[in-house]
Amino acid sequence: MRAITMSRVAVALAAFTLIGGCNDYTAPPNEPSMPEGLTVAPRSATIGAGQVVQLKATMRDEFGDAITGVTVSWRSSDDAVATVSNRGDVVGRAAGHVAISASAMGKTQVSTILVLARAPKPTDNPKGSKPAL
Repeated sequence: MRAITMSRVAVALAAFTLIGGCNDYTAPPNEPSMPEGLTVAPRSATIGAGQVVQLKATMRDEFGDAITGVTVSWRSSDDAVATVSNRGDVVGRAAGHVAISASAMGKTQVSTILVLARAPKPTDNPKGSKPAL
């Protein structure tokens, strides 16, 4: 009878250890978020030659959360029309259309910029106001 009891104890102890009874379980490290998409804001803008517009790129994971610490590369399709800094600052140089590309983690997004020969005039009649008499 003693041999049967010892066998049952040994089996129970082995099962307890296998299901985590010894409390030395280590959780796997957090998996890095997978990039789902890159967004650039604004998607389009109109500036005059000599003016600056700042673009912002945001990488989002599969849950829609922003991924921080991502390095973004910026590129202008035509440096004669507008240039872009490594921070996303676009400077109008001459009249024309230009595509500014942001790339990060294998994703690319484009913002289109219209550069006018002169700065756009402020509207004479902003929405909601009455014309001067």
